[in-house]
Parts: sequence; C-alpha cells; structure tokens
Amino acid sequence: METIKHIKSLVAFERVAQYKSFSKAAKDLGVSKAHISKLIQKLEDDLEQRLFNRSTRVIHLTPIGHQLFEACSKGFFTIQKAQDEILQRTDSPKGKIKISLAGAFGEETIAPFVMRFLKKYPRVEVELVFEERIINLLNEEYDFAIRVGKLENSSLIAKQIASRKEYICATPRYLELNGYPKNLSDLENHNCLGSSDTWKVIADQKIKNITIKSNFKSNNGRAILRAALDDIGICYLPDIYVNSYLKAERLIQILPSYTPREVPIWILMATNKNLPTHMKFFMEEISKISNKF
Repeated sequence: METIKHIKSLVAFERVAQYKSFSKAAKDLGVSKAHISKLIQKLEDDLEQRLFNRSTRVIHLTPIGHQLFEACSKGFFTIQKAQDEILQRTDSPKGKIKISLAGAFGEETIAPFVMRFLKKYPRVEVELVFEERIINLLNEEYDFAIRVGKLENSSLIAKQIASRKEYICATPRYLELNGYPKNLSDLENHNCLGSSDTWKVIADQKIKNITIKSNFKSNNGRAILRAALDDIGICYLPDIYVNSYLKAERLIQILPSYTPREVPIWILMATNKNLPTHMKFFMEEISKISNKF
C-alpha cells in the first residue's frame, strides 16, 4: 500500500480513533460523516484488516487498529512539531536576497532601507547590484529588481512601492543670463542637460519626446545636478536630487505643467507564490516605504 495515496484515509482514521466517533471526526475535518465512513472503509479494504469494532453507540479499535493509531499519532505529532518549529523561526528569517537597482532611489532610499532591514533580521544576507541594464531575473539568479517608470509587458510580477516627481529647473543666475523659458519651444534656445538628445515631457496629456541640445551629457544624475548648479544649463531630474536646492532657492522650477505629476517605482519578481520566509518578510517591509521621498 502506497501511504501517499492514503493520506486522507489515514487522517480520517486518526481522528475517528481519537474522538471514538465518526460524527465528531467529520465535524473536525469539515466533511460529511458519510465521506469519513467511505475513507475508513477503503482503508480497511486496502489493508484487508478491520480497524474498528462498531456497535450502535460506540466504536472500539481492533488490535490492528490500535497498532495503526499509535503509528499515525507519532507520525502526525512529528509533522506538527516540524511545522511549529518552522513557524517559530519566521521571527528570525534566514536566507540570501539579490536585488538589481539603479539611480538615486536605490542609493538614497533602498540602501538605507536595507540597512534597517538587516538590523532587524541579521540572519538575512542582501546583495545590491547597481546597474542600468535590463536583467533577466531567472537566468541571472536575481530575486528582485527595482525599476522606475513605465514597465514593458512581461511575465514578471510587479508591485508599486513608491513614486517620485520630476522637475525641470535651473539656477537663478542661468535664467538671468539666458531668459526664462515659458513653453517647450523656448527650450530650443537653451542648454538642456541630460543623458541623451531627448527629454520625455507631458504635452496634450500625452508623453512626448522633445529634442534638446546641450554641451554636456551624462547618465549620472549627480553630475547633471552639479552642472546645473554651476549655471551650465537646465536640468530635468527627480525630486530626490533637487528638493533641497529648490527649497533653498538655489534652483528654480520652470515649465511645471510639462512634467509628470508622479512617476511610479516598482519592485519586480519572477513570482509571488510560495516565497521563502525571508523574502516574504522583505516584501512586507519594503511595502511600508513612504509613497513620496
């Protein structure tokens, strides 16, 4: 007899033997008395042994039934003990997490969050890999990726964990020397700092790519910020770079109606089913990150 095929029957048998009642066993397992009787009958047929002596009011285990009940009780107790030990360990999860991320949000928000997480759960190990390239979570053995903006269609699971606002801005000195742009066409006469020859803006309620020109390019936000603060040109950067400078009036926001109200920030994973305990804890904690930073 293959035990795996008779798990339901063995569970039913153990409960009937424990309660000495088909009705109580059925109620405990949430099934009908007839279903319990059918499972016990099948078990007895397969074993070719009677397990219970039944009367109108009470049932008694046969000697073979006593032997099987003791074995089942020990086995189920061991399983329950193992389950309890696993659940108890969830307060101290253990395991490795590898995350792909990039940019200021990774540096200023995710990295500090990870430090707090590790202090709370010191048995977890986290590796942060900063990179701009698109990765394959499964093939490259990453657990999570943090990405900003519109996501391409994929089979990955995505959860928004935050959002950011972006600003077009320049120093008072730059604007004094070069004029204050009032519309997108005015940008043609300005030094627009960026990583490429285009900016994504909002025009007619749609995202539009506009061509810019500049004597300085960089894919590093801090380098662009430094150039803007040195009166080189106009920058287009997330709030985490420019907030403090806007408050101090070292930078002035321009063309606010052409920038997105907010840009979503996502955590991506290959699946959210049957995650290891340490990854479940990580997801629960990272979901508490403020929606604005």
